Amino acid sequence: MGARNRIRLLAAVIACAAFAGPAVGDPSTPEQRGRRQNLRSDDRAGRRIPRGYQEPAFARGYDEGYAKGVADGRSRERYDPVRHKDYRDADQGYSGTYGSKDAYRSNYRAGFRQGYDDGYRNSTR
Repeated sequence: MGARNRIRLLAAVIACAAFAGPAVGDPSTPEQRGRRQNLRSDDRAGRRIPRGYQEPAFARGYDEGYAKGVADGRSRERYDPVRHKDYRDADQGYSGTYGSKDAYRSNYRAGFRQGYDDGYRNSTR
């Protein structure tokens, strides 16, 4: 094996090792891993929570956004997830074990927007 091939092989191994690590936002404590594993892709109300977004902040934001979206759709309010206080505060359910509050807020808001969109659409069917 030539020197170039060894370098390419080494680079490939390093790249694979970099992607084999834990995913961004992967819970680091056993308690958080348990919470993530207990989340299901279908909640009790029959809503479909997108798989891959079962991170605690996203899941909580999704649930609360879904409820607000359904309520707004049924009362014929305009589509506007940002007007809700829950969206603006985005710290409901935050625990210091989840990491930075800014990251939690970002994930919560992403979940809230997705849940609001799904709830608003489902309420008008």
